[in-house]
This record gives sequence, structure tokens and C-alpha cells, in this order.
Amino acid sequence: MIKSIIVALILCVIEILVIVIASPMAKSSLVLRFLPEDVRLAAKDHADPPKHKQVIAHMLLGFFLTAMFAGMIFIGVDSVRNNIGYWQLTLRFIVMLYVMKVFDIVAQDQWLVMTVGYFKKIYPETADCEGWKNRGFNNKNQIIRIIAYPFLCLIIAAVFILIKSFIMK
Repeated sequence: MIKSIIVALILCVIEILVIVIASPMAKSSLVLRFLPEDVRLAAKDHADPPKHKQVIAHMLLGFFLTAMFAGMIFIGVDSVRNNIGYWQLTLRFIVMLYVMKVFDIVAQDQWLVMTVGYFKKIYPETADCEGWKNRGFNNKNQIIRIIAYPFLCLIIAAVFILIKSFIMK
């Protein structure tokens, strides 16, 4: 279980760094879809950065997705090597994803977006938007993910257990 928490925390650090570094270089439509609706409307005409910066942003995003995939593989392979069963493996994935979700809600949504106002600096035309004051702007998406994660973890754990059964034959 500790390994799941460590992997999740490493992924959280990578994720926040990618968000902070890549957001100013990413296409506005990519960044704005994670922000409150009135902010999206106010910044819809914001000029996109040059293509070379967008490419760098996409490479950073790809790095994070690769790291997340690698983290899940690490947890799955470690579980197979240590002969951990289906339910415990499912729990490992749930712990990893929920640690990341708590970090997402607290550090990204509430701290980076709302308290620090990081995206106001990228999109100054949104400074007066009411959405910046709405701490629940992302609740619906967060709840959907919180509900979906256990089912996703059941599926991912099943895949690793199936792979384990083929390897053990």
C-alpha cells in the first residue's frame, strides 16, 4: 500500500509541474476546458501561443500521461511479483487514484486555481469573472470521477490478474 501512495505522490508532483509549466504554452481551448464556464467565455478570444510552444506543452502532457501509465504498470507488476490477489490489487489502484484525486481537488482546483489565481495571470481578461470565486466550479466532474474510479480499478486489476494467470501457466 505504501508503494501506491509513493507512486501517487510522485505522479502528483509531476502533474502539478506539468500544469504550471505547460499551461502558458498550451492552446487556450485545452487549458480553458478545466476552468469555470464564465472564465472560458471571457477568454475564448485569447490568442494561442506559437505552435512550437504548443508542441512543448503537448510533449509535457505526454510525459505526464506516460508517467501515469508507468506508475500503474509498476503497481500492477509489483503486485504480480509479490503474488497479491485481485482485491488487494484493486485496493492499491484505488489508493493511488484517490490520493491523486485529493491532490487534484485540494492543490490544483482550490489552491492553484482559486487561491493563487494562477490562471488569471495567464488569462488576465478573466480577472473580474465570478467563476474565480466559485470553489465548487468543478464538483460535477470530480464526483463523476470519484464514482467511476473504483470500477476503473476493478477493470485494471482484472487485466493484471489475467496477465498473471497467463504468465503462471
